[in-house]
This record gives sequence, structure tokens and C-alpha cells, in this order.
Amino acid sequence: MLRNEEFKSIILKLILLQLMFAIIGFLIVNVFIDSINEKIIERDMALVGNIIKHYPEVEDEIISYITKEVTENDKLIGKEVLKSYGYHEKLDKIFQPILKNTNMEISMALLIFFFIIPLGYIIRAEYKKIYTKVQDVYNVAEKVVEGDFKVYLPEEGEGDFNILNHQFNQMTNRLKNSLEILKDEKIFLKNIISDISHQLKTPLSSLIVFNDLLIEDDNMPLEVRKNFLEKERSQLDRMEWLTINLLKVARIEAGAIEFKKEKVLLTDIVNIALSALSHRLENQIVEIEGNKNAGFYGDKEWTGEALINIIKNAIEHGKGQINIFLEETSLFSTIAVRDNGDGIDYKHLPHIFERFYKVSNEVKEDSIGIGLNLAKLIVESQNGTISVKSEKNKGTEFTMTFLKGVV
Repeated sequence: MLRNEEFKSIILKLILLQLMFAIIGFLIVNVFIDSINEKIIERDMALVGNIIKHYPEVEDEIISYITKEVTENDKLIGKEVLKSYGYHEKLDKIFQPILKNTNMEISMALLIFFFIIPLGYIIRAEYKKIYTKVQDVYNVAEKVVEGDFKVYLPEEGEGDFNILNHQFNQMTNRLKNSLEILKDEKIFLKNIISDISHQLKTPLSSLIVFNDLLIEDDNMPLEVRKNFLEKERSQLDRMEWLTINLLKVARIEAGAIEFKKEKVLLTDIVNIALSALSHRLENQIVEIEGNKNAGFYGDKEWTGEALINIIKNAIEHGKGQINIFLEETSLFSTIAVRDNGDGIDYKHLPHIFERFYKVSNEVKEDSIGIGLNLAKLIVESQNGTISVKSEKNKGTEFTMTFLKGVV
């Protein structure tokens, strides 16, 4: 509670007020005591004067009663005499001549009254301060609800309100980030749907045309019919590949895939890729060079998926020769894939990993442009990097690099 600024403020003010009340009360009581003391002295003087005036011979005896301690026997005798005149210990103070006209009760009542006024003011001021801070939180919360995330609550110092303001600001930032993520995901979903629609339109159109021809021409020669069916199968394979890989891209970008982090040999990744593409490598010369014991910590299957797309790109754009280089240092491990194709113009290199990006007149007609984008997402999701370098008429080289320290 002592960390609470509002609590400390009101406690400090109450202590100061109580101290002032005690000091003023002490001074007032002291004044009353002095006044009563003066009246007692005056009464004693009057009493002694009256007795000595009538009985001067008892002066020495009377003075001793005033200036010295009296005996208990004298007190009892005096008590019995005064009691017969109605003057006793339980005599109401209003009948006590010395206490008449002192106004002590009124003075104490006024003191308490004037103590209550600043106490009420302090309570009102502190309540107003707390209410103002609550109102600030309410106003800012209302703006956040309306979508204004630029608002900010001060969080200097200590106390519960500063902690509340800090937590509120954090909540606002998290809410803002969540809404931005939702907005990005909405845009991403819109783009994915648009991309899928665009990419499926061509093979679907081809399938419709082929199917119409097969239905309408009953006398179509068998060889022609088989040719159309082969083209249909090709378009269906393309649609299947596109759909599967777009789903993979969507899952990675949505963070729905948890990549493993285990010791992986680079040769195992190469074997996965070459095995998957064995039917397309029949007319290719593939050479593997470098450290075949090299490895890193990552996901073997997904990294193999990335390498499949890179080698597939080398098959499509190369001229029958593919070189794979494996390298390991104390800091990183790399897999490089080089083809002997025509290369890529420098102006296209910054865009080569963009989804559906196609270099006009330099790729095959059925190339979709999603494989390299998928490879990039897989590598970067494992804290790796992927790069490309190319020269016209000298071929292209893609390099995947994985830091060995990332476990």
C-alpha cells in the first residue's frame, strides 16, 4: 500500500492535519489551564484575605495551608464541613465558580469543527484526484473502442494507477497488433484466393475445352482422344500441385507449422529431393560435391521440400547439368544448387522469390512461380537464408544457408 501514490498522499495529509490539530488543541487546553490557575490563585488570595481580616492571629497557620501540603485529617474535616453546604466531589462543573464563563466546551467544539472542514476538503480533493484518473482511463478506453490506438496514459512513477496505466497501454498495443495481424491475414487470405482463382482459371479452361471436344466428337480417332486425355491429366496434375503447394504456403505464413529442430545431415536432405524428382532426373547429370558429413539443426522433411523446389527449378531452366555443393563451417552449413542454363537477368533477381513471379520469355509456359516462394518460406522459418546469383548464359546458383548455432 505504501507504493500507492494516492494512499501515501492522503496518509501524509491526514498526519499533518492530525499534528496541527494536536498542537492547536494543546495550546487551547494550556490557555484554559492557565486561566483556571489564575482563578484558583485569585480565590485563594480572596479567601486568605478575608480570614486574616477577621482573624489576624491565624495568618501563619492559614498561609501554610496555601503554600504547603495539607494533612489528610484536615482534608477530611474540610470535606465534611463543605459537604453540609452542598460542596462535594461530584459537584457538577456548571456550579463550580472557577469554571464558569471559561467557554471551554465551545472552544473544543469549534476546534473539532474546524478540524472537520480541512479533513473534508482533503477527502474531497483526494477523491477528485482519483476520480480524474479513473475518468482519464474511461475516456482513453472509449477512444480505443472506437479504433483510436494513438492514445496513451502516463505511467511515470509508482502506484496502482501507474501500474494500471502501464497495463492498459500494453493491452492497447496488443489489441492494435492483433487487429493489424487480423487485417494482414484478411489481406493475405484475399490474395491467396485471388491467386488460386487466377492460377486455376487457365487449366480449368483447358479442361473444359478438352472435355467438350471429347463429348461432342463421337467419331474422334482413338489416338486423338488419348492425346486429349493426356493433356487433361497434365492439367489435373498441375492443378493438384498448385493446390497442395498453395496450402503449404498458407500454413507456413499462418504459423500453423511447427518445424522440428533436430540434427540433420545435408546428404539426407539431398536424398529426399533426388528421390522425389527421380522421374524428372533421368536425362540430367547430377553431381554432388563437398562435405557429405555436414549437417545442421532443423526439419529434414520440410528442408527437403525446399530443396525439391530449387532442384525442380534447375531442371526446368537448366541444360542437363546440375551441381550440388555441400559445405559446413564452425558457424553455418550450406546447400548450393547450380544449373547450366541461360541464367536470369539482373533486374529480375530481387523478385525471383515472390509468389507467382515469372520472368517473361525465360521460363517454361507451364511454370507457375510458386516453388521458389515456398522454398524461401521454409528456409526463413528455420532462421536460415536463401540467396541467388546468376549470369546470363552461365547459369544460376541458389544457396540455402543455416546457422549451426540455432538449435
